[in-house]
Amino acid sequence: MDKKLETAMDEIALIKRVIEKTQQDFSRISAYFIWIGIVNLTVWFLEEFSYFLRNKMGYGYLVAAVFGWGGRVLRLAGYVILFLYYYRRVKKSDNELSEGMVKIWGIVLIASRVFMYLYICLIPDGNDDKIVVLFRCRELIEVLPVIAVLLMTGILTKRNGITLLTAAYSILYFVLFVSMREVPYGTWGGIGTRVSASSVCIQYLMSFGMTVLGVYLRWQGKGTKTGLKDAA
Repeated sequence: MDKKLETAMDEIALIKRVIEKTQQDFSRISAYFIWIGIVNLTVWFLEEFSYFLRNKMGYGYLVAAVFGWGGRVLRLAGYVILFLYYYRRVKKSDNELSEGMVKIWGIVLIASRVFMYLYICLIPDGNDDKIVVLFRCRELIEVLPVIAVLLMTGILTKRNGITLLTAAYSILYFVLFVSMREVPYGTWGGIGTRVSASSVCIQYLMSFGMTVLGVYLRWQGKGTKTGLKDAA
């Protein structure tokens, strides 16, 4: 009787370990972050190409404006499609932590784009100092929620590397933002324009940073699967 009880307790402990390991497997949503990076890389390319057309054809060239606005529409549409697809997919896996992460990221990314559009529409016309400052602050609507949810991702997944890198990035971003340093942008085929270095820093985060995050979670997921086999 004691042997059967001991065996039953061992099986319960094994099931508990398997459940805990399964909840820490984020490989199912790793592609979600990789595709977020791909969407932003595509939008970045379209913006650069729109500046190339302006440099070659003139700033009144309609196709250049279409590429510029097309990139913004593509980013929002991409966020919505990716959220709907991966939320339905992860919901079937009974991984509540992954489901919550997809939900939080989807809401943050979609809402930030919508609020940024509304913010830009509400900014008065003109080029005085106050309006310039207001227009420059629009990027905070995009980056602050992303930094917050990245920190949350590192804490929830218990990946200290994500938390530390996010903290380092946030310091770098605010240094660039406060310094008001500008860099050349859209210089394909011409002089292009100048934009804040902090806004370019956001583009690196949302393209390369998201891709690296997805690859990292996929790599970590392989380690979790190995741990599940060992537990079994």
